[in-house]
Amino acid sequence: MDTKPLEIESESYIQHELLKFGFKVTKPTFDTDGADLLIIDDVQNKFTKFLKVQCKGRTLKSNGNHIEIPKEYVTENFVVFLYVRCENFESCLFSFFYQDIVQWNIRNNKYIFNFTFSKLTSQEIVKNKFRHETVKIIKEKLESSMIKKYTSLIIDEGFLNKAISKTIYIYNELYPHKTFDWPETDQVVLNILSMYDNFKSKKKSINCYSYSYCDDLEMPDFINCIKTLSTKDGVKGKIYYEKTDGFVYHEILEHLKRLINTENIILVADDVVYEDPLLKLKQKGIDVTLIMHSTDDGRQMFTKHKWGDVIFPVAQSIGLQPHEW
Repeated sequence: MDTKPLEIESESYIQHELLKFGFKVTKPTFDTDGADLLIIDDVQNKFTKFLKVQCKGRTLKSNGNHIEIPKEYVTENFVVFLYVRCENFESCLFSFFYQDIVQWNIRNNKYIFNFTFSKLTSQEIVKNKFRHETVKIIKEKLESSMIKKYTSLIIDEGFLNKAISKTIYIYNELYPHKTFDWPETDQVVLNILSMYDNFKSKKKSINCYSYSYCDDLEMPDFINCIKTLSTKDGVKGKIYYEKTDGFVYHEILEHLKRLINTENIILVADDVVYEDPLLKLKQKGIDVTLIMHSTDDGRQMFTKHKWGDVIFPVAQSIGLQPHEW
């Protein structure tokens, strides 16, 4: 049986309930270890506290049902909401916090919660029904949660590829005796982060999203393409390769709209189509660092945002030393 419609229904219902009680809720755009939603403290703050919410929807029949949560997802700021649609009584919403989840059975490195009608109506589980006491617990956990910094690097891959090609052409002219190979994207990403990431904390997380056009989204190489990376300071991150058969800039602008203001946002792009949306973000107090061409190299876009020259991290990626740039 396809459970996807129920999962969508449960997420929508859970989000509605949280908003009803005054919580600020958003969809995550960075890797948050299993979170479907984020409960955030203050969208006006540059850094905000948040709780990770995983939404589960299940139909309860005579033989019961179960949910599974990978162990690595479960931290002090992790909450599981279980929306149960029952045959014999109205649907119910349950909430489980860290101290509840770690009491579940463990199998294949996952926490397993098995439930039946009688278990959900037992004194043991009734206390987990979503109610005013739950709201109080969420507020307390949100207040005590740790603030974690994120860097989001968003790449217009078409622009980056043109920038790489242009960089190789320029330095082939300057150094005809050298041979320059096409660099790996993850190396360019690491160099961009080294030069232009304003967050120097070793406790941050890095998420990179590279958007490109593809007219065949069924190609195996383009499905779930994720790479891991590690900076020279040991900061871990991931690169998500996103493919679209539409306009890349639409996907990137939608991504930017979903970002909450807890992040250091770096955008690798240079197209006039981004200019007006970025100006509107600036007016809302959302800062983006742009990685694009310098004026002399044919910059397409002019902005009040901070910016860096794309040539430098690419030049480093093809083996040039700083004095050779």
